[in-house]
Amino acid sequence: MTVVSPQPSSSVTNKIKSSIRTVYHPFRPFFQSYFLKTPNKLHRLVCISCFTLLISLASAQIKASTNESENGRKPHLADALIVSKDIAEKFKLADDSRLSDPKLFRELLAELSQLRSQFTRSDQQFFNYLQGYHYAYTGEHKKSEAKLKSILASSNDVQLKFRANHTLINLSAINHKWAEGLQYIADNNDMLEYIDNKELLQKSILAIVIFYSNLRQYDLALEQLAKLEKHNLSLYSQCFVEKYRLESQLYLKQLTSSDKVITDAITLCDSADNKTGLNSIRRIQALLFLEEQKPEQALALLIPHLEEIDNTLFPMLIAAINNIIAQAHLQLNDLENAKLAAKEAVALNEFNTGVERARESYQVLYQVAEQQQDFELALEHFKVFSQLDKAFLDEVKTKHLAFQLAQHKSLEQVGIIELLYKKNNTLTSEQALAQIKLRNIQLGLIVLILLLGIFSVWAARLWRAHQRVKILSESDDLTGIYNRRHFTYVAVSALRYCKTAQQDLSVIMFDLDHFKLVNDNYGHACGDWALKETIKVCQAVGKTSDIFSRLGGEEFCLVLPSCGIDEAKIRAESCRVAIENIITEASGGDFSITASFGVTDIKRSGFRLAELLKDADTAMYQAKEAGRNQVVLFEAKVKEVLDSSWGMDY
Repeated sequence: MTVVSPQPSSSVTNKIKSSIRTVYHPFRPFFQSYFLKTPNKLHRLVCISCFTLLISLASAQIKASTNESENGRKPHLADALIVSKDIAEKFKLADDSRLSDPKLFRELLAELSQLRSQFTRSDQQFFNYLQGYHYAYTGEHKKSEAKLKSILASSNDVQLKFRANHTLINLSAINHKWAEGLQYIADNNDMLEYIDNKELLQKSILAIVIFYSNLRQYDLALEQLAKLEKHNLSLYSQCFVEKYRLESQLYLKQLTSSDKVITDAITLCDSADNKTGLNSIRRIQALLFLEEQKPEQALALLIPHLEEIDNTLFPMLIAAINNIIAQAHLQLNDLENAKLAAKEAVALNEFNTGVERARESYQVLYQVAEQQQDFELALEHFKVFSQLDKAFLDEVKTKHLAFQLAQHKSLEQVGIIELLYKKNNTLTSEQALAQIKLRNIQLGLIVLILLLGIFSVWAARLWRAHQRVKILSESDDLTGIYNRRHFTYVAVSALRYCKTAQQDLSVIMFDLDHFKLVNDNYGHACGDWALKETIKVCQAVGKTSDIFSRLGGEEFCLVLPSCGIDEAKIRAESCRVAIENIITEASGGDFSITASFGVTDIKRSGFRLAELLKDADTAMYQAKEAGRNQVVLFEAKVKEVLDSSWGMDY
C-alpha cells in the first residue's frame, strides 16, 4: 500500500528553506572542502552526524517559530533543547532554570519524568535532587526532605550530596528544625575541602545566610554575606546577597525606606532578571513604608508588579506580599481590599508552616471584622490570631534555645555559641532541664505505648488463634454449619431451655435424594457444590436461632427452638421447595437436587435428643419410601404419644 504524504504549504516550505539555510550557512565551507574531499570514511560519518544534528536544530527552530505565530509569544531560547531528547542537555537546562524560569523548570521536570527508563543511576539521583528542589520551592516539604535525604544516604557524588545538604539547610529553616539545620551546616563545612566548584560554594554560603536569617541571627548572616562578597558572583547571585543584607539590616533597625541601597539593589536585581530576589527587596521596602505610615507608597510599589510576583510561583513570597498589601489597605481604612488580600495570603499559606505569615493575615482579618462591627467573626479570627501569636513567640524562643544548645565544629560557630551561653546561662540551664524532663516523659510514654502495642498484638493473635480453633472444632469444613459434636452440645442446651421455659421445640432431619449418583456421574466437586448450595438456600429461608448441623454425608438436621410442629412442617416444606429449585448449571453439571424431610417435636418424641433424632430419622425414611422429595411428620404409636406435661426427663 502506498502512503501519500501531504504537501507542505508554501509558508512552511519557506520556513524549512530559511531554517536550513540559516543553520547550514556558517558550515558550508567545511562541508564543501572537508566532507566532499576527504577519503576517510570515519571523517565522513562524523560529518553526516553533524549534518543530521543541524537538521534537527532547524526543525526545532521551525517548531519554535510556529508556536510563536500560533500563541503570539516570543520563543524561549531553550525551546529547541526542550524538543531535543538529549537527557544531559535537559538536565543542564533544568538546573540552570530552577530560579530564573520556574515554569520552564516544571516543564523540563515533566519531560525528564517521561525519560526515566533511560536514566543511569547518576541520572536518577540528579533527577531526585531536582524533584527535591521543586518540592521545596512549592512548599511540599516532606516530599522534598525524603528525596534529598535519599541522596545523602545513597549517592557517592560529593558535589550532589553537598547541594542536597545546603537545600536541606533551607528546609530546616522553613520547618523550624533548627538543630537539624545546624548539623547540616556542620556537615557542609566538613565537605568544603572536596568542593572545587565556586558556584556551589557560593550557594552553600547563601544557604547558611538564609538559615541564620530565619534563626534571627542577623549579625551572623551579615558576617557570612561579607565572606560571600569575596567571591566573583554573578549578577543573579549578587541580587540574593543584597536581598539578605537588606533583610538583616531591616530587622536590626539599620534601614529606612529612602536609603539608596534599596534602589540600587532593585536596579541590580532587575538587570539580573532575578524576579524572586527583586520582589523580595520590594517587600522589604514596602515593610519600611508601612513602619513609616506610608501605605500609599507601599501599594504603589507592589500592586503594579502583582502578576510578576505571582509568576515567581513562590508561595511564601506571594503570601508575605499579600499580607503587606492587606496591612496597607487597613491603614487606609479600605477594609474590603484589606480582607481580600489577607484571605489570599491565608489560602497561599495552606501548605506551609509559615506561622508568622499566618499570624499577620489573621491579625488583619480580626481587625477588619472588628471595624466592620462583625464581632462574632472578629472573635473567631482573634482566637486564631492569638494561637498563632503564641506559636510565633514560642518559635522565637525555640530558635534562641536551639542556637544556644547546638554545638558547631567550626571554631567561629563554637565561639559564638559559648558567648551566648555565658550571657544566657541561667535560662539555658532551666530550658535544658525542662527539655530533659520532657524527653524522659516522652521516652516513658513511648515505652508504655510500645508495651501496649506488643500486648495488643499478642492478644489479637491469641484471640484470632482461639477463633480459628473454635471454628475448626465447631464447624463442618465443607458447609460451615455445626458439626455433629458441637450440634449435640448446642441442641441439648436448647432442650434444657425449652423445658425450663415450657416452650415448643421441633426437629427437622433431611437427606438429599440419590446423592450418590451425583458424585458418581458428575464428580465429587459437583457433589460438594450441591451440599454447599443446599445449605445456602436452607439458611435463606430459616432464622438466626435455628440450630443447623451436618450429621454426616448428605444428611442434615435442623433444631428449631420455640417452634411448634405445624410451623416446623411449613419450614421443612420451604426448604424442600428451595432445594428443588436449585439451578445446577453453575456447578458444571446438569442435574436436579431433591431432599426427603422428616419432622418431629418434643410432644411426639420427648426431651431426649437421641429420641428426637431417631424419630425425625424414621419420618425421613418414610418420606423416602413414599417416593422421596416430600415432608413427613413423625406419628408416634398410641402407647408412646406424649401428653402436654412438661415435667418429664430427657
